[in-house]
Amino acid sequence: MTATRFYTDTQGKAPPEHKLAIWAPKGTLSLAHAHRHTRFVRRLRLVLIGLSVSLLAALAWFFLSVPKTALPVENTGETVKMIHPVYQGRTSDGLPYRIIADEAVRLIKAPTQTQLVSPILNFLREKGAKESRITARTGSYNAETQVLELHQNVHLKTDDGNDCRTSHARIFVKAKRVEGDEPIRCTGSFGKIFGNAFEINDDYKEFVFKDGTKMHLTPESERDGKTKTGKLRPAQSPDVQKSGVQQ
Repeated sequence: MTATRFYTDTQGKAPPEHKLAIWAPKGTLSLAHAHRHTRFVRRLRLVLIGLSVSLLAALAWFFLSVPKTALPVENTGETVKMIHPVYQGRTSDGLPYRIIADEAVRLIKAPTQTQLVSPILNFLREKGAKESRITARTGSYNAETQVLELHQNVHLKTDDGNDCRTSHARIFVKAKRVEGDEPIRCTGSFGKIFGNAFEINDDYKEFVFKDGTKMHLTPESERDGKTKTGKLRPAQSPDVQKSGVQQ
């Protein structure tokens, strides 16, 4: 007769069922858990990929559907560039003038204003006179107001022998008038004149010097009789009154 053995704990009681679970095949349970985990990761990956695709599609739809006027882009750099341009017109007394330059740049949003490189103004002081000119390194021309603004190495040379140099001149081409707020130096049959500001009026015949004028005049007896000298007038200001006249 075969004896039957009973396993009991230290108190002589049968072990509970959860203690018998240690004899379960753990390898089988781990493999099933791994399969479930793999399926979960695969599904989670598909969900994330779907969310990413949906987000990209939503962003693409947003940028494509937004009206272009909602995000205006102002490009002030849009320009028209011209090489060796020529501007022609007539002064208030009907005499022709011509503005030429090496380059001209015009902003599309400001079609009347043109930036110039090495501008030259050719003009006539009076009918029958030879051509006079004003040159500069840079400048701008407003076709609507017919005002030529010149900067850097401004050089005025008239047919009657006046030669002036400054760094700024504002020329009202149609009215035949010039003004400037930078120092100017002029030479001619009259001698030499220096001023810190100036005006040229009366068809480029009257020169008005301002703010500390200094003059070195040539005696009339030594001037060339063939040269028609324009009017030279220091502006009436305290600075002018203090300046001396040297002969």
